[in-house]
Amino acid sequence: MIEVIREYGIIPFFRCGVAGWSIEEMTAPGCWFTDEEEGGTLGPWDWKIEAVREGDIAYGKYLGGKAAFATVEWYRELMNWRRSIPKYRMALGESFKASTSSEKLMKFLSPVALSAIKEAGALEARELRLICSEAVTPAFLRSMGAKYKPLLSPGVKKGIMDSVVQFLQMGTWTVIGDIQRVYRGPDLHYNGWQRASNTTPDELFGTVQESVRTDVPAWARRFEEATGAPETINRSPEESRERLISHIREFFPDTSEKTLQKII
Repeated sequence: MIEVIREYGIIPFFRCGVAGWSIEEMTAPGCWFTDEEEGGTLGPWDWKIEAVREGDIAYGKYLGGKAAFATVEWYRELMNWRRSIPKYRMALGESFKASTSSEKLMKFLSPVALSAIKEAGALEARELRLICSEAVTPAFLRSMGAKYKPLLSPGVKKGIMDSVVQFLQMGTWTVIGDIQRVYRGPDLHYNGWQRASNTTPDELFGTVQESVRTDVPAWARRFEEATGAPETINRSPEESRERLISHIREFFPDTSEKTLQKII
């Protein structure tokens, strides 16, 4: 599976609308889940842990809101594009006219969550829920309306927190830092339960002195140090997006532009 990720550079975990372009579709029938007790492994659902631990593969829900893998080279291109989109820059506290209830939630909660992750280095969703719950004020509850009160009080509900985490991953502000296997029962049996931590790609893929190359963003300098590929940061966000689309089309030439634009 890791070899496939490196070959394609960027690939969804599940089916995504481009026939054949997913780990799910490349997995042999009957191997998505197998029985460890019968001498097998748990399949791609478990193998993704080893992919994340490679150290240069980004994993998170960033392709059409679904889980995906990318090597550093191609994830940098996605970062260059996504971090330019005003909606996702709400996570930095930047101005954005939120018109839907979902956008209003992200405008308030995503900066809180991102700031906490940056400060801690890595946090699990349950830890983020506690931090975001403490940040929800009575004034914000009133502004959201009565229908959202049960979702935010007392405490931010899991579904809302999942949406915040996905929003941050779609914006390329965060990725999965590590995944831990959970062993349960008196015999400490592992049946696929996992716990994931959220971190920033900047933290995950290495840092470089802030004083170096002040003409480019800090995240770009860090990725340049990690990959030795400075040309990406000299492209416009639109050029990075087009490079990604062209790269995917090399493998799937019949895919429509509209389909790829929707995913990227």
